[in-house]
Amino acid sequence: MIEFRDIHKAFGRNEVLKGISCTIPTGSVTVILGPSGSGKTTLLRSVNFLEKADRGEIILDDLHINVETASKADIHAIRQRTAMVFQMYNLFKNKTALQNITEGLTVVKKLSKAQAREKAIHYLDKVGLAHKSDAYPHELSGGQQQRIGIARALALNPDVILFDEPTSSLDPELVGEVLEVMKKVAQEVNATLVVVTHEIGFARDVADNIIFMDSGVIVEQGPPMEILSRPQKERTKQFLSRYISFTEYNI
Repeated sequence: MIEFRDIHKAFGRNEVLKGISCTIPTGSVTVILGPSGSGKTTLLRSVNFLEKADRGEIILDDLHINVETASKADIHAIRQRTAMVFQMYNLFKNKTALQNITEGLTVVKKLSKAQAREKAIHYLDKVGLAHKSDAYPHELSGGQQQRIGIARALALNPDVILFDEPTSSLDPELVGEVLEVMKKVAQEVNATLVVVTHEIGFARDVADNIIFMDSGVIVEQGPPMEILSRPQKERTKQFLSRYISFTEYNI
């Protein structure tokens, strides 16, 4: 379970998160929707302190962290149990696909090189890229790079995987292959998935819960059928009327 309690975050005078409180159940797939600038990515990045919130509490199962007084040990503990898939892939350009995955396993998880290699190959195969293990990022398409990023996150065996708009930097023809892998991950992996995305089709087909944010607050949340088919708030209706017709993917 991830729980946010009254999370606030400002950049200068711009208040990005205005007291967010919500609970994300263990093992669920939660999609966060919202327009640009709504605070959804900042909320996601606050989970593992890539962005340190100004005040509030973050609870991950037995970890209970006051963000104002969080120690290095608190931050290390929550990062040990989470993994991030980034919008811009964040692969090491001077390392192969295999090395991009083994790096975290040897440095963070303290596995031997042999153990890390075996695990990395397993997860490369999971995302359909075992044959690209020796390729460097510049030799891979954007979709392939993102699939390497997903394999890297999976290999860490986290309790929570955070996806920060994982398809937004991809050419349209590459979006489907990444969504297909994400759908497979949601079906097979015993982890809590939190996905910031504009992909309404993915939200409809895969999510257990949808959170719609705007202007730093949660406007509405609930099951996909309820939010996508019968939204209660006018702002949610306005947002969906703009995106749902051309963002759906049947995967």
